[in-house]
Amino acid sequence: MLFLIMESLEVNNLIIVESNNDKFFIERLIEYSNINNVNVQCICQFECLEGINNLNKKLEEIKFDKYDRIGVILDADKEGINKRIEFINDAIKTVCDDVKLTEINKLEKSSELDVYFVCYIMNVNGYGELETVLKSIKKSDSVFADCLESWRECLKNSGKDISSKDFDKFYINNYIRFDTCSKSEQKQASKYCSFESAMKKDIWDFDNNVLDELKQFIYILNN
Repeated sequence: MLFLIMESLEVNNLIIVESNNDKFFIERLIEYSNINNVNVQCICQFECLEGINNLNKKLEEIKFDKYDRIGVILDADKEGINKRIEFINDAIKTVCDDVKLTEINKLEKSSELDVYFVCYIMNVNGYGELETVLKSIKKSDSVFADCLESWRECLKNSGKDISSKDFDKFYINNYIRFDTCSKSEQKQASKYCSFESAMKKDIWDFDNNVLDELKQFIYILNN
């Protein structure tokens, strides 16, 4: 009986994400959605210089006979959804020749590997990344983070600029540390105001419709 219970709890679907922050977020969303049949792994176990260019290496390391479905999540960034899907297809070619993803949240089977592939591209209105999504689903007061817009405008007036990618990361870091951490927590910021700890706090709206397609992706991986 114990063997049967353990077997039923076996995780047989995998999501590959870009970074540890993506992993913390997706794992929190999986928990919120009451899903338990999905494992989440980063493209790199630690920080990697080549970033998403290591996706093909990650795929080569996977033992495909352990999984039924494999999902890949990448940020749209400024490249957009279609470009990122093309990027994923190029990486998949390193492990099989019979799969071509054409859109998000659509399963495609590799007969060579006997596994299904599916992808999702993190975005808001077609572009952006995890932090762009988090800005859309924050639900606590964000005075400290919002005032960064004035700082950004000041930079522009001084002939300087910061990319939207870097600004969104800075925005979320400030939201977590200064808008949602207490003064006592800020004294131990690495423990209480880290990205990982922020995912455990009630400061995100996980019912926001910005997450609808991402939730659909996760449900596909759970079946």
